[in-house]
Amino acid sequence: MSKKMSPNDLYWKAQVESQIKNEYKNFLEEENLKNTPDSAHLFAMRKISGNYDYHGKKERELILLLAGNLPYMYD
Repeated sequence: MSKKMSPNDLYWKAQVESQIKNEYKNFLEEENLKNTPDSAHLFAMRKISGNYDYHGKKERELILLLAGNLPYMYD
């Protein structure tokens, strides 16, 4: 069973997710891409390969956070 998150933990989780979404939005604008699962996958691969810490989020979690679903044939 997982520990219930405190209001403070929920606040910081929301702040981190907001930061990630802003970085993704900037990435889409810079690369002139649309918000698709494939673009989210590309963003996640670039950030994770650059040793950027996303607070323990895995590539799959980042894609789902940013695009809402996974690219075709991801799994």
